[in-house]
Amino acid sequence: MGSNLGDRRATLLSAFEEMAAIDGVELVARSSLWQTAPVGGPPQDDFFNAATLLRTSLDPADLLRALLAIEARFGRRRAGRNLPRTLDLDLLWIDGVTVARPHLKVPHPRLHERAFALAPLLEVAPDAVDPRTGASYAALLSGLDKGGIRRLP
Repeated sequence: MGSNLGDRRATLLSAFEEMAAIDGVELVARSSLWQTAPVGGPPQDDFFNAATLLRTSLDPADLLRALLAIEARFGRRRAGRNLPRTLDLDLLWIDGVTVARPHLKVPHPRLHERAFALAPLLEVAPDAVDPRTGASYAALLSGLDKGGIRRLP
């Protein structure tokens, strides 16, 4: 999850609560907040990022629909890639599962190369591995540039 418009901290803390309120979802853990430099797109403010570990009975597509509804309630407008946003909720990883649908790819196709997503993910799922390759996300993170990301107090 990420936000770089408005009160980023308040948005993410509220989004944690919104996710926990989805029918069929249990919020198991949440990461620290991380401040991260934007990747791609026009010049813009830094993001606050975080990750949640959810337990759910929902199909991945149904979970994604619920997450997109939360984004919309926070004023998210999808006008293009890598633009500033009030809230971005991605379904990054499902333990042992891959999904390849037109509008949903799990794990996220670029997760393995994004320190700003792996650092919070590994806080809530330290033993996570890429279900496609079996590679440890911790090992992948150790090989990435972590400049521009820092854990917030």
